Amino acid sequence: MHIPSTSAVACLSLLPLVSAFYPYVPVYPIIHSRKDLYEPVRHAEDALNPRDDSISLGISRTLTRRTNKYNIINSQPPTQSNSVAVDQDGTDFSYMVTITFGTSSEEYHMLLDSAASNTWIMGGDCTLDVCNTHNTFGNGDSTSLTISDKTFSIVYGTGQVSGNLATDTAHIAGFSVPFTFGLASNVSSDFLSYPMDGILGLGRGDSTSNTIEAPSILDVLISESLIKTKLFGVHLSRTSSGVNDGELDFGTPNPQLYNGDLTYIPTIANTNGFWEIAVDDAGVDGKALGVKGRSAIIDTGTSFILMPSDDAVALHKLISGSTQSGETFTVPCSATEIVQLSFGGVNFNISTADYVGRRLGGGACASNIIGRQTFGTTQWLVGDVYLKNVYTVFDFDGSRVGFGVKGEEKAAASSSATVSGSSPVPSKTSPLAGTTAPTALSQQSPGASASPTHNMAVKWDEGSGAMLALMAFIVLAVVL
Repeated sequence: MHIPSTSAVACLSLLPLVSAFYPYVPVYPIIHSRKDLYEPVRHAEDALNPRDDSISLGISRTLTRRTNKYNIINSQPPTQSNSVAVDQDGTDFSYMVTITFGTSSEEYHMLLDSAASNTWIMGGDCTLDVCNTHNTFGNGDSTSLTISDKTFSIVYGTGQVSGNLATDTAHIAGFSVPFTFGLASNVSSDFLSYPMDGILGLGRGDSTSNTIEAPSILDVLISESLIKTKLFGVHLSRTSSGVNDGELDFGTPNPQLYNGDLTYIPTIANTNGFWEIAVDDAGVDGKALGVKGRSAIIDTGTSFILMPSDDAVALHKLISGSTQSGETFTVPCSATEIVQLSFGGVNFNISTADYVGRRLGGGACASNIIGRQTFGTTQWLVGDVYLKNVYTVFDFDGSRVGFGVKGEEKAAASSSATVSGSSPVPSKTSPLAGTTAPTALSQQSPGASASPTHNMAVKWDEGSGAMLALMAFIVLAVVL
């Protein structure tokens, strides 16, 4: 995907030739010397030698041998056919699926990138340090691999890859299809900070020169008549939930992962291949921001929500106790206010488990909503901070994006005696009407273990709120 060039580490760059995932690393003010338990990996040595306090979760799949040196949390098998588990790095920052190629049994973790259609993998001819810490694929790994003389080069906001195009059979989600992809022999050191072995392009296709000219995985599945509808659905897991049920569904949405009907929003025509949709409004606890004419680029390859500075400032003013430092913001670690984005006349909540980030000290936590203009002055880049709260469908044939409230939220709500009489979010009321009583979400302090009910729709009285605050304080004191 194309975004403005900066010191960020993500799918970034306003410059025309920059493409793909947006690896953004925000810089927050130093408030306390103690590192947060959930600080994202910033250096190769941190990735290769995780600290003793890092999260360790059980693996539910039997894995083949891996030369990838990074910590990867594997999700349980998907719940429907034509689907593949979505794994992650344990920080909710990188979401990947595994693919095997040709006659090789090696698993390759490919980052999901809905903002570009480029697919590439680190090649066996790459002798750089970055390739030595990942799984690589090349001659000798598969007897059916064919490497062409045609080259490719992709420039990202903080790095680049180049190499030759190759063709082999790709095995994913139970499918085995002929597939052409990039085999990267040159990979910049920026990718030392990321666990994926390559990128799986799921964009709509674009017309720029910074694109691998080959059918995408969705194109191939359609041309081989393996799926009837050119669409995919994505459910991203949250590490603190401990469920590890991420899933990528080809051809058919999985109704087990959302409640009721999907809310579809038509895409906005663009030449970049973005899944871009109109934003009705945004707000906090039912207080409307009052913005108009905004659009959102929905990107599974971006960890945060990035919006132009004025919009980010206005949104954080609605969060009590927030502060600003350049393009980044801090919010109270004990925040209970719910951020909302409104699409297609429906308000969708963003849990504090997602927008309240790592601890910075002094009761302040990083906000995962960033004040950075990545494209136009009215365009927002909406990534995993939001997508963890919904099941998302990307429909090529219908030129639309669909959102549904996750099924786990419905189960949590129906099983709790504290659930309010109103239906779980989203609500079909007018977008973020200030007179509508907001639906609160139960909360745990960042870094604490969350129960499956962390995202349920509940209504707290003052006594419950005080007890929750006391519990959060005790948990935080124990962790510190």
